[in-house]
Amino acid sequence: MLRKLKMIGLALAGFFVALGLAFLKGRKAGVEHIEREQSARRIQSMKDRKEVDDEVSNLGSNDLDSDLNRWLRDHDR
Repeated sequence: MLRKLKMIGLALAGFFVALGLAFLKGRKAGVEHIEREQSARRIQSMKDRKEVDDEVSNLGSNDLDSDLNRWLRDHDR
């Protein structure tokens, strides 16, 4: 009887250890996935900013004033 209880206890302990390892592995995979997504968004954001900076630097001063005028408050126009 005692031997059976020990075997059941070992089986339960093994089950919970395996469950804990699976949880940790899934959590690590989730963190890595989120980090990859953030890196991809960061790279896309840098590309978008470069495009906007290039577009603004290619504008003449009058074009720049007229394009950026919409960002001013009404009393500043």
